[in-house]
Amino acid sequence: MIKTCVILCGGYGSRLETITKRKPKPMVMVNKRPFLEHLLIQVKSLGIKKVYLLVGYKKEKIINYFKSGKKLGLKIHYSYSSPDTKTGLRLNLIKDEIKEEFLLMYCDNYCPINLRKNFLIFKKKKSLITLSICKKKNGNIAISSDHKVKYYRSRRKNSNYVEIGYMLCNPKIFKFINKDNVSLNIYFNDKKISEKISAAKIDNKYLSVSDKVRLTETRKFFKKKNIILIDRDGVLNLKSKKSRYIQNVNELRMNDKLISILKKYPEMKYICITNQAGIATKDIKSEDLKKININIKNYLRFEKINLVDFFISVDHFNSKSFLRKPNPGLFFKAAEKYKLLLDKTFYIGDDPRDIIASYNANTKCLYVGEKKVLNSRIKSYMSDVILKDLSTEINLKRKSIY
Repeated sequence: MIKTCVILCGGYGSRLETITKRKPKPMVMVNKRPFLEHLLIQVKSLGIKKVYLLVGYKKEKIINYFKSGKKLGLKIHYSYSSPDTKTGLRLNLIKDEIKEEFLLMYCDNYCPINLRKNFLIFKKKKSLITLSICKKKNGNIAISSDHKVKYYRSRRKNSNYVEIGYMLCNPKIFKFINKDNVSLNIYFNDKKISEKISAAKIDNKYLSVSDKVRLTETRKFFKKKNIILIDRDGVLNLKSKKSRYIQNVNELRMNDKLISILKKYPEMKYICITNQAGIATKDIKSEDLKKININIKNYLRFEKINLVDFFISVDHFNSKSFLRKPNPGLFFKAAEKYKLLLDKTFYIGDDPRDIIASYNANTKCLYVGEKKVLNSRIKSYMSDVILKDLSTEINLKRKSIY
């Protein structure tokens, strides 16, 4: 995997106007930390320890704050150039220091990415660069079914993606980046490079501090929430012994083992994400599903457990709906409504699909189900999974990271 990260953080940040008169854009405060610190914490969580910060404008503010990076468990190197230096030339200046594959990031974008997924595309396509791209109407990137990229320097109606940084780069890229003072994306249309650019689609929302409007939104997402995502059947309540689904409130039996754990953390809030295909198969009536969920919420309220919302897929179990787990659609809906950073949020589940859904949403999974059902295919999704028996102590406060 990737061991080195390069972050471009030398520009003026002119769209932040008065804020960047005093400090460089990466040092803008978000939830009591400079935004760049959030990026560096993310970089470390990806298993990367060596970082190059390509500084320029008010460089001393960055260098004096982060120094060697030791406090963050990183080894930080600095490369200085004028604030007027474009990103292509800024990158060229460290070409003799980078000898291995690296992650290239912008200093003003944050996105919960699954680096393992991107790395698979990077290796499979033998790419010089694998871009991370997000959907955006009238974007500047078009992508084919085999991950090939067409990059445009201006926005177009037929281009539905934008690149957000988080680029995986082969060090061979330096052969094509010269000393011209131009932006890096100028090279994306160079035939020698463009044929070897691939893209990884990112479904997660990306955040930015590039202007005041985006900065305000980003601060909302980074604000501490104390929210944990949680499954329903087999977690909050016991599964039905009579049929595939709990069909009415008379069949509802709560999971006392888990509830006794949740009661220890009255400050936490929970959002339930659940598949209820019984609606599609007509094993459950909509009004009965509503009554069951109301009963669950009332029971938990009596136990002083704050279940704030349900996000439910009623799609058929054969459906390929983006909302049905193991697809991550419901996670994204919850994240948007409650301003959650999914890579800093846990999901408690008991089914192998919960593990895959967590992987797809880039959340961490606390798995409380049977271990014997975890086959080799499921285990390939388990790098961010914690296995727990409900008879053992679970510290939920530590599971809500921010």
